[in-house]
Amino acid sequence: MAEGKWFFRQLFFNGKRQRRACYPNPDRDDPLYGGWAFIEKPVGPTAFRYQPGSFPRRWAKPRQAEINIFPWLCWNNDIVPIEDIDYDECVISLARPVIHRLNAATGTLDFMSLMAGNRFRVENVLEELDQPGEWCLDREAAVVYFWPPTDSVEDGQVIAPALSRLIELRGTTGKPVRHITIKGLTFAHSQALFPQPEILPHNYPNAGGHAVYLEGAEHCTIEDCHFDAVGGDGIRLQHYNAHNRILNNEIAHAGAEGVCLAGLEQELPSDVNWRDQEVLAKLAGERPRLVRNVISGNHIHHCGALEKRASGVYIFGINSVDNVISHNLIHDLPHRGIMVQHGFGRNIIEYNHVHDVSLETADTGGINTLVWYVVDNDEELKNGNVIRYNIVRNVVGCGAYGEAHQPTAGQSADGRIWTPYYSWGIYLDWNPIRTQVYGNLVIGNTLGGIMMLGDGKDNLIANNILVDSSESQIYWAAIGDDAQGNRFVKNIVYYTQPAAKLIRIGKLPGQAFAEHDYNVYWHKGEELVIDLPEVDPSKSFEQWQKLGCDQHSVVADPLFTDPDSGDFSLQPNSPALEIGFEPPDLSSIGPPAPDRTADERACE
Repeated sequence: MAEGKWFFRQLFFNGKRQRRACYPNPDRDDPLYGGWAFIEKPVGPTAFRYQPGSFPRRWAKPRQAEINIFPWLCWNNDIVPIEDIDYDECVISLARPVIHRLNAATGTLDFMSLMAGNRFRVENVLEELDQPGEWCLDREAAVVYFWPPTDSVEDGQVIAPALSRLIELRGTTGKPVRHITIKGLTFAHSQALFPQPEILPHNYPNAGGHAVYLEGAEHCTIEDCHFDAVGGDGIRLQHYNAHNRILNNEIAHAGAEGVCLAGLEQELPSDVNWRDQEVLAKLAGERPRLVRNVISGNHIHHCGALEKRASGVYIFGINSVDNVISHNLIHDLPHRGIMVQHGFGRNIIEYNHVHDVSLETADTGGINTLVWYVVDNDEELKNGNVIRYNIVRNVVGCGAYGEAHQPTAGQSADGRIWTPYYSWGIYLDWNPIRTQVYGNLVIGNTLGGIMMLGDGKDNLIANNILVDSSESQIYWAAIGDDAQGNRFVKNIVYYTQPAAKLIRIGKLPGQAFAEHDYNVYWHKGEELVIDLPEVDPSKSFEQWQKLGCDQHSVVADPLFTDPDSGDFSLQPNSPALEIGFEPPDLSSIGPPAPDRTADERACE
């Protein structure tokens, strides 16, 4: 190893990723939320004060160490080198600011601020190598220190990764790579580049490290492969790609995304006027078209091992022409299950089972869209997203900063970490257009089974079953003056927690909803509460109806077959059937996938 030149944040022993020596050590009984240090007070943009007594040892080489931190509102983490540590003043100085975000008001990039209460660990410190399975890299001395989890390092194989990309298929729009199949292979132990080579804004796909990379590919297949603890994304489709299939793979413990479809590395302006079709057509013209690619039948779990903003499937910065994400099992992730962001056109998201996600970050959804538009005069881009026949359950959420911005259902670490917190089942963020949310079963989330934010237009939310979110069931946040034509009809909302609300809405619904009616609501043994600041303090369902909403809705037990055992099929005499609810067939959700093409799926 050349002195100081070989740098890695992963070490593997007998195929298992080992932990960098750190302080505090994770709590073995509560590894996600136990064993953290906390910022006591920021000291400028790149330094913070920690609580006296947090670190019992002094470190000989603090500049070899890095801070793994969840800054600001805990939307993501960052790994930042230490510049200096002042033990007398209890101040840690960082070598750079933490990861940045787009400032919607100015269009510039601001670094996410450090906030009191943010959680962090110090990693790669030799003095903290105190448990089996820990290691430390001394770059100056070009030495790796490792305490193996067995009696001797000779008992197994030690791997330090070198390559960040294992297979690359690269063509162009005019001269694509075609008809290549990658099948039955195992990809493991590749190099993690996060947070290098470039510090991107917080909600961009990771900048590098894709085990299998396709660009300018058509009719290629990645099938029956196993991705085990790769450093970045498992599979990346970048820029133009068409009719490729990602089928029946297992992607586990990836450093970043499971599967990512990405295009232009540039966000759409958050204040773009969706009514100006000329502007939207211009912005769409800057993005590549990804056409009828299929991500189906995959088992994606425990990804985001290093980069916590990672999703199971992430679509970013593209024009989507009926890409299909179907029949996947996605679970145990730090961030979102499926994310669709900053682009145009239709993605078909169906028959997926997403559960136990958003375990380490806040402001997330199990299935999440953000700043996604349509182009009326483009036959391929005039349709919005379709989210149908999915099961989404246990979208948790986690935050740690000065004061909770949203209601929190629980606490950890002596109240320093809030979880469950600030998450939704299906989250239509920032001006969704023509999105169809139909026939989904959404269970056990925090702030609601469904959430819509901003100037949503012509969205249909129908025939869904929303069950037992802890704080509220439906969340219409910051509904804008230009929101119009949205419909919330023929849904079943069922919840049992006494203090939970039915609806949280930031302002009077006004013209935002063309129809909010023909639903079945049941708060088991309790009244329905609408959290609407502009209505009188009673917050009653009757007041909500006086606004013209839910005139024909029914407050009654929907008569599920056995909700306590998770059977949400309807008994024959269910009142939901009387208002036209059509019970979705959820029997084929998750892998394996039917052998149908993307064109067949899109035409259904």
